[in-house]
Amino acid sequence: MIGTALCAYGLSGRVFHAPLILVEPALSLHAILRRSGADGTEPAGARVVTDFQAILDDPAVELVVVNTPNALHFPMAQAALAAGKHVVLEKPMTITLEEGRQLMAQAQAAGRLLAVFHNKRLDAEYLTLGRHLAAGDLGRLVEVEWHYDRYRAHVTHKAWKEDEQPGAGTWFDLGVHLVDGMLRQFGRPLSVAAEMRSLRRAEGATDYFDVRFRYADHRVILRSSTYVREPGPVLVAHGDKGSLVIPKGDVQEAQMAAGVKPGDAGWAVVTTPALLHTERAGVVVREEVALEAGRYQDFYRNVADALAGRAPLAFGPGPAFEALALVHRAIEAARQPGLPCDIAYE
Repeated sequence: MIGTALCAYGLSGRVFHAPLILVEPALSLHAILRRSGADGTEPAGARVVTDFQAILDDPAVELVVVNTPNALHFPMAQAALAAGKHVVLEKPMTITLEEGRQLMAQAQAAGRLLAVFHNKRLDAEYLTLGRHLAAGDLGRLVEVEWHYDRYRAHVTHKAWKEDEQPGAGTWFDLGVHLVDGMLRQFGRPLSVAAEMRSLRRAEGATDYFDVRFRYADHRVILRSSTYVREPGPVLVAHGDKGSLVIPKGDVQEAQMAAGVKPGDAGWAVVTTPALLHTERAGVVVREEVALEAGRYQDFYRNVADALAGRAPLAFGPGPAFEALALVHRAIEAARQPGLPCDIAYE
């Protein structure tokens, strides 16, 4: 088994990474970094350490999961790669593009795996959209509107998410998921226009964004707000043949927070159907369709398979870097609202 270490045991460690590592037979959760020490909530069998160096020095740790605040992604991944470890990085992979380039070069030179936890590609709405695009139910795509809304009137103590500093705010935290999903579904856009601001306090980090990417024959709108008590559809897609409306999104995060894990009864099942309005063989069809079940467990299965040489890495740093580049380009566009910015690719 591949000895794995978590670098934090907050929300991402408890709810996302630890449960998914524990259900993957090829991995063992060997160590958890908790600077305040163990509190008894950690999974049985995992060694709790209070210093990152203890993880780097442990020969039983082969894979290090850097799930720390964004500013720590680069230095901790850099140190883990230098220690000969494979690395899983939380999104965004780094704050700056130069840091991303350095990590990719370092991993390649060291012959180490570098994966980025873009788990939203395994969400119900992402998979369901892909299913109907592949089936041709929408025809030629015209517009997609993708939301990541929630109601968060309070400001948390997490400065790295809430304060105006590099890598903070919902565009970095949530928007990068939407950008990554857009790139994987539709490829590279031509230009971007954006509005971003803080709704809850003038000096805060971005907690609202409306970002519009233009393609040759369609556009993709990515939106998020912290003041949405009554959310609308999470995803709406229109084409010249039909429309797809997904009213409710993925349930895997909520299930894992409640202790439900992959393989349990009802895992990843979204009970609220989507609406498909299309045409088949000249007949207009308007019907409810079940959402695809999400598959977060596939992330660590793919990492394990890639380490064993059984499969290519599906969550490599190249696509994550491309998403990060568009995140930065949209921030530039937001500085000149109303004016679209062309996107240059290296």
